[in-house]
Formats: sequence, C-alpha cells, structure tokens
Amino acid sequence: MHLLYPLEFQNCLEVRLDNKNLGPNHQDLWCDIYELKDLNQLDQMNLLIGLGDFFTFMPVSSSTPNGKIKPEFLKQEIKESVTFFGGSFFPFHPGHLSCLDLCPEKNIVVVPDCNQLKELPEKMNPFLDFVELSKTLKETSYSLYPGFFGRNKPNPTSHWLPNVKIPEINFLMGDDSFMNLFKWTEPEKFIKALTKLYVVPRLFLVHEYSEQIKRVKDLNPKIRIIILPDHPYKNISSTKLRTK
Repeated sequence: MHLLYPLEFQNCLEVRLDNKNLGPNHQDLWCDIYELKDLNQLDQMNLLIGLGDFFTFMPVSSSTPNGKIKPEFLKQEIKESVTFFGGSFFPFHPGHLSCLDLCPEKNIVVVPDCNQLKELPEKMNPFLDFVELSKTLKETSYSLYPGFFGRNKPNPTSHWLPNVKIPEINFLMGDDSFMNLFKWTEPEKFIKALTKLYVVPRLFLVHEYSEQIKRVKDLNPKIRIIILPDHPYKNISSTKLRTK
C-alpha cells in the first residue's frame, strides 16, 4: 500500500491510497487507517503528521483536514484548558497510566515524542506502534496526539508548547523530569507558558522539591505547582524495561 499525496481523509478515518497502477479508469481507493498494511516508514511518518492536523489547537497544525478524527485519538473537544503529558513512552507502562490517573484535570493529551535528554532506538514502524498505544488508552479519557510520534530528532517542548492555541496550558510530569527541568532546552519559555505544573513522585522525597519549586516560581510567579500523591508503580522505568 502507498498513500496518495497530498494526504486526504474522509469519514472517521479513511485515508486515500495511491492506486494509479490500476489504470486510468480506476475508482478512488480509500482505506480505514486501522486496516493499513505494509506502509513504508516515510508513509507512516507522514500519516502521523497528517493525523496531527486534526488537533487544530496544536501550533504545528498545517491544515484543517476533512473528516473526523477517531475518538481513540481525540476523546473530546478541547477549547479552554489542556494538560499535556509528554514522553517517549517506549514502552508505555503502568507507571505512566498511574501518573495520568492521579491528575485531576479533564482534558489530558498524551504526547509521545523524542526525549531531548535520552538516546532512543529508531522506531521502524511508528504508525503501527502508535496504533498499539492508542489501543492501550482506548478505554480511558486521555487523548493521544500523533503529530510528533516516531520522530528521532530533538523536538524541545519549549519550541511548541508556548504556541498552543488554548488559554490555559498545564503539564504533567514525573519528579525526575521536574528536577531536571533546567537541563531542558529553553526551560524558561516552557515554564512561563504554564498555568499549572503537576508533579508525580518517583525518585525523590517531597522535601527535596523545595529549591526547584522556588526556581520555577522565580520565572513564573503565577504558576501553580501541584505535587500529586504517591503511587505503587513509581519504580517502573521504560529504560529498564527496554534493557531487559
């Protein structure tokens, strides 16, 4: 199978295929994205970027595609407030789900992305991996953004998050990410764009957060930093799971 460019979608969700080899009298050929087979890596990457355009509040949205996004990806319309949960999720594990379940926000969007502080192996089948992740989250209320998935180059959060077209932008992260926040690319841009920052205990004790909280609030005095409760999966690590 090969996709037809520029990408076209219809219904919920079918993508138009390139079937020019069938001759001049062929009919348009459409395929549900869950039934796509044998796509090359470039088609998979472009399909994920195209699906990301349905998340019109994201700054990288390049167009408003026809059709409707599958509810497994965008669970509800998001207008006033959004909370992002980013990470490589390679693999996604119960610790990630615990972080999501602890967060009290309603409009949570999981953003699989390339971790700027970690070297990860290249995803050879990014679209298929994304579909598997969407199945994991299918029975939850958490939306899943496809636009960055499978990228194997740095994509700093500070380059896209400040330009999200939603009035209130929040972020959910583990305390290891929180304590390393000033190692991120342009952390001040990221911090100043946030209304709330949710931190899930993982590697540190709560009293160890004090200095980092002060540094963050020095950059954004209005930010609310909410420390969430402990959870039983905090010692699970994607890195450890990959090396087993």
